[in-house]
Amino acid sequence: MTHMKCIYCANRKTEVINSRGIKGGTLTWRRRRCPNCAKIFTTKESGIADNLFVIKRNGSRQRFIYEKLFVSIFTVVNAGKYRDNGNDAKLAKKISARILKKLFAAAEGKDIKSKILIALAYDELKKVHRSYADRYITYSDYRLKVIFPEFGMNGRNIPDRHNW
Repeated sequence: MTHMKCIYCANRKTEVINSRGIKGGTLTWRRRRCPNCAKIFTTKESGIADNLFVIKRNGSRQRFIYEKLFVSIFTVVNAGKYRDNGNDAKLAKKISARILKKLFAAAEGKDIKSKILIALAYDELKKVHRSYADRYITYSDYRLKVIFPEFGMNGRNIPDRHNW
């Protein structure tokens, strides 16, 4: 018995009757049964990154928030489309999960600098499509300075994206 509330009757104890890791390693799929109402339901569970902190460029320390990562990736993938039929959100979630997995490996229980997080996101987006990586990196001067430090602090000497 685990302490997962039944979605049908709100019973506080349910049984896990089947459990599998989901591709990518960041989620666990579970089939649960409620002993009270006997209904079966499915959950997808992920670990919480509440022990991971990001060191911002001003030196402040901020708790890592997965949703901020997801939104930034979704914004890039969606690229100003007026409607999303769900495919962009699925792709953003898949990319975010890969970034999160690499982030945990890079952090090794320590704080991680924001420029490392940006570089990990850039690399993963570049694997999917170069235009996603280009859009992601152009969101701020800081991101440009991280990836292209040789072009100065003002970020204005960035070369044409086709010459990167």
